[in-house]
Amino acid sequence: MLRCLSREPGGSGPSPEVVRAWQLLARTRGAAPVALLADDVGWSARHLTARFRQETGLAPKTAARVIRFDRACRLLGDRARTGRPPLLADLAVRCGYFDQAHLAREFRSLAGCPPSQWLAEEFRNVQAAGGAIEER
Repeated sequence: MLRCLSREPGGSGPSPEVVRAWQLLARTRGAAPVALLADDVGWSARHLTARFRQETGLAPKTAARVIRFDRACRLLGDRARTGRPPLLADLAVRCGYFDQAHLAREFRSLAGCPPSQWLAEEFRNVQAAGGAIEER
């Protein structure tokens, strides 16, 4: 996604401030508050939110939510691929959620199902495609 935010020479693209805010969000794994992003780029939180949404299609808080969710999905899948049972409470803390219930609500909201169902469907899709998951 970061590549999508880079401005081509002479072309249009996001402003350097929006790119910088995105980079800070990515670097903090979605944990940076909007006020910190705004302060970092020298804009008000309201102006940053409007420009960020205009240029990326998401508000900074929504982008942070997606970044955290993406990380949770990747870590959950990685853990399952190595044959270790997913510890959802630990995953929630690592990814910046308040608790396991918060993680579960985000999965239902963004993936349409709880983490256990998402994981089962992901593994079924990987196995159907001949992925690297080995059955024991």
